[in-house]
Amino acid sequence: MDLKLLQLFDHVYRLRNLSKAAELVGLTQPAVSLALGRLRLHFGDPLFVRVGGTMEPTPMAAALHPQAVHAIAMLEALLAFQPSFDPARDQRNFRIAMTDVGQIVILPRLLNTLAQSAPHIRVDISQVSADTADHLQQGALDIALGFLPDLEGRFVQQTIFKETFACLVRQGHPRITNTLSARQYQDEQHVVVETSGTGHVIIERHLARKGLVRQIGAQIPSFIGMATVVGSTDLIATLPSRAAHILCQGSNTHVLALPVEIPGYQVRQQWHERMQRDPGHMWLRTMMAALFKDA
Repeated sequence: MDLKLLQLFDHVYRLRNLSKAAELVGLTQPAVSLALGRLRLHFGDPLFVRVGGTMEPTPMAAALHPQAVHAIAMLEALLAFQPSFDPARDQRNFRIAMTDVGQIVILPRLLNTLAQSAPHIRVDISQVSADTADHLQQGALDIALGFLPDLEGRFVQQTIFKETFACLVRQGHPRITNTLSARQYQDEQHVVVETSGTGHVIIERHLARKGLVRQIGAQIPSFIGMATVVGSTDLIATLPSRAAHILCQGSNTHVLALPVEIPGYQVRQQWHERMQRDPGHMWLRTMMAALFKDA
């Protein structure tokens, strides 16, 4: 049973004429006779019988017709359906995994933009983890954001900005003022963050290549508390530049250039390919990239 068969049934019922019904559905009259034969076989009823010059419906056809009309309307609406998304009106909950640096740098911009242009959109933020790829694949996450390794699976990615590194130092540090030498960088105690999705490995690898070793005085689980630790002690920290400049605002810290060059990295958004054509998801990705188009 398909849409054209139902439309043929409706046209024959309304017109009482096979030739006119054939014209409306774009079939030859022999093809219409064959199609009508399929309908008769399916329902076990003649459905239409010739009375004089017209095709009159049987009681079975008369009982079926209202349901056929309803089914035609439903199928036509289904086939004509084009998904859409209106951020100003639609309600939707997007689930996004971010690194803690992403929560510092990206999340405030995202929330401010949503408040202005998509007031009914909610975001649920979780921490990037070893399960992020599985969660994207299973549909438990919409997007993963941050400095992420290439995820294994059918994922799509887009760079939203490039990031570099800087050093965060306490205002009034007894040995460091407005510049930082390589010797000071090695001699001072560092606070580091060991967490999924950060540039920790990049930093250590390139320092080692230059023959430099950091003295680790403390390790903390997140960049969120970095400014408090640095602003209250003589420990210094190496972290992504955007996060450093945000964290130093309102804290007893300032940002200094690194004494050695450390390559930067790309901050990307990644998603599963099955979401590629979803209108709401497309809007979210486009908006996310636009947040840092001048970065």
